[in-house]
Amino acid sequence: MAYADKETLVGHMRTTRDHKLALSDIDMLRAVEDAASFAAFSTARSDWSTYRQALRDYPSTFPDELEDDLSDMPAMPLSPNEQVTEE
Repeated sequence: MAYADKETLVGHMRTTRDHKLALSDIDMLRAVEDAASFAAFSTARSDWSTYRQALRDYPSTFPDELEDDLSDMPAMPLSPNEQVTEE
């Protein structure tokens, strides 16, 4: 893949990541506020913190050289809400 193409892709992935981080602010607060017990609160807080860190770390997981079919492009982390609907 040409360097410019990778830069464009990485730019789009960072924009998506930033958008997901912004959305997670509200979702995380709702999940923590809706927790019915301290255990549920701790679990929700931990799940969202782990997800948000994975989003922040996501750009560092991009390989230096991408395959033409992008098969080596790592998947965007899923939020705890997205994981629930995916199962």
